[in-house]
Amino acid sequence: MKSYTSGKNLTSKEAARVLGASEASVKRWADGGLLPSEKTAGGHRRFRPEDVARFKRENCGATSNAPRRGRHAGADVDAVASSRSEGVAAVETENTASVEASVASLFDALTRGDGEETSALLVKSYLGGRPLAFIFDRLLAAAMRKIGDLWHQGNLTVAQEHLATRAAMSALHTLDKVVAEPEANNLLAVCCGAEDDFHELPLQCTELLLKHEGWEVLNLGPNTPFYALTEMVARLHPRLVCVASTIPGDLDRAVREFRELRAAAARVGGSIVLGGAGFADAGVRRRLPAELHADNFQQLHTYADSLATTRPPDVTPQ
Repeated sequence: MKSYTSGKNLTSKEAARVLGASEASVKRWADGGLLPSEKTAGGHRRFRPEDVARFKRENCGATSNAPRRGRHAGADVDAVASSRSEGVAAVETENTASVEASVASLFDALTRGDGEETSALLVKSYLGGRPLAFIFDRLLAAAMRKIGDLWHQGNLTVAQEHLATRAAMSALHTLDKVVAEPEANNLLAVCCGAEDDFHELPLQCTELLLKHEGWEVLNLGPNTPFYALTEMVARLHPRLVCVASTIPGDLDRAVREFRELRAAAARVGGSIVLGGAGFADAGVRRRLPAELHADNFQQLHTYADSLATTRPPDVTPQ
């Protein structure tokens, strides 16, 4: 079982596990200046997750995970144990206590508005084998939900909630730089927040998830009316349209405008995904029919992956 410790930096042992190498190799790379590191007051090496991710990206081939730089750099490097497939298998059996510990650490960093600590926690989770959908669903959403509950109870101020959101956004920006660039699938996804919904965090997660599955993503931002989205769909012909809503809006108006959006998407062979609490009610879903009403990011990931591997439907000639 992998461990996902808290703290901003990786130990030599943790860095070795991420890179699939021995601790001796990691220390040698650090001494040789190949892998940046710092030392604690007690003389122990610490590695920034971003630096380990960059080293892994730059020095590990697609089929061979032995570093390419340095005269003896790859002499005793094992095959990387933290491959994405093994990461998926690991999280399926990960115990509840491990997840709860990660959520607690993330919650603490977010409530302090500590973007650096939040970034490190998310990056370490990813480097440890947790897929993005898992990180968003089981960790970030869980921590933000606790923050939202405290705000509703009056135990957290609006300012603190805003600081937590800023810290999360900053962490996603860092995570974006760490995740390996995939092969492009040449498909376009358009995502936005529903009208009168000003939450940006779900959109950033959606963009990051799809982008690192090979999609070209156009993020229109929050508070986007359906009629404006319809115009964009007609002009750009996206394969996937994602709309997030955290709060219920004017349903009657939404229904009228959504009919036009759905018709426009059908004409260009696009699929619509609606996600978030604002679209969770069964009555809302009946009145706003979509190819997918996503309850979590894992469902979006699975559906987007299926679209990328199937032929687009025939579209009505323009």
